[in-house]
Amino acid sequence: MDEIREQINETARSIKRLGESSMEIGNVVEIINNIADRTSILALNASIQAAMAGDAGHGFAVVAEEVQRLAESSSNSTKQIDMLVKSIQSEIKDVSNRMDESIGKVVQGSRLADGAYGKLQEIESVSNKLADLIASITEAAAQQVQMSESVVENMMAVGGVSNETSMASQETASLMDVLNKTARSLREAVAVFKVEGVQA
Repeated sequence: MDEIREQINETARSIKRLGESSMEIGNVVEIINNIADRTSILALNASIQAAMAGDAGHGFAVVAEEVQRLAESSSNSTKQIDMLVKSIQSEIKDVSNRMDESIGKVVQGSRLADGAYGKLQEIESVSNKLADLIASITEAAAQQVQMSESVVENMMAVGGVSNETSMASQETASLMDVLNKTARSLREAVAVFKVEGVQA
């Protein structure tokens, strides 16, 4: 955008120089036109003087007429040049106005581009922060997965211990039942052998 603005400014300066040159051309054309007018007046005066001289001034009258024609031709040419110069000046003025509008638009576009660049920097900063947050969340999630796996392993170990304890309890209950049965059997067996008391 800066390069475009500089190029447009350079073009505007060139157009301004063209306008100044056309003004100089117009001044030169005006000078030539004044010279042509004065030459025409001199040719008219020479014709009058030649007419007053009679036959002696006949040759001079021919020269005065030729000078008059040259003056008129120069005047016509300068008028055409003046019209062309004015047309060029008008076009240069229009182009200059359009260039001014273009410069304004380029300046506005440059400001918008600068603003967009600032917004992009903000977006980049926010994106980097989001990336950091996502990385932190991913790391935390991985740690939670590891902790969950550890908890599952511990739960499985507790489950195994519980199963072992349950089995041991069942075996203990079975052994207690066997002991109870053995105790009853022993009491019954001992009851058979009653010792009578000895009287003194």
